[in-house]
Order: sequence, then C-alpha cells, then structure tokens
Amino acid sequence: MKELTPQEEEAMLHLWHLPDGGAVKDILELFKSPVPPYTTLASTMRNLQHKGYVKSRRVGITYLY
Repeated sequence: MKELTPQEEEAMLHLWHLPDGGAVKDILELFKSPVPPYTTLASTMRNLQHKGYVKSRRVGITYLY
C-alpha cells in the first residue's frame, strides 16, 4: 500500500471515530479548525479509496466510507 499524506492520515483518524463509517459531511463535522473545504475532503476520500485504505458504497447521491 502507498503511504498516506498528512491530509489523508487526518481524514482516516476522523473516519475511525465513526463506528459505522460515514459520508464526507459526517467526517467534516469531526474536524477542528482549520476545516478543509468539502471538495478537498471528498477528493482525499477518493484518493484513500484508490489506495485501498477505504471502501465506499453509494446511497442515493452520497458515498459512505
């Protein structure tokens, strides 16, 4: 597996606090200042998926990780 960037590592740490996973919006709520833009976190989550660290499933128009 490829190494995580600092942004990816921070996103993973927040994701681990969600017992059943969650959407980008749920992960954003766990960030303290500075909160990254929604689109930046969404891209980070897609990168984590491509690297094999997370899986996603589509529910409506939202992806759950």
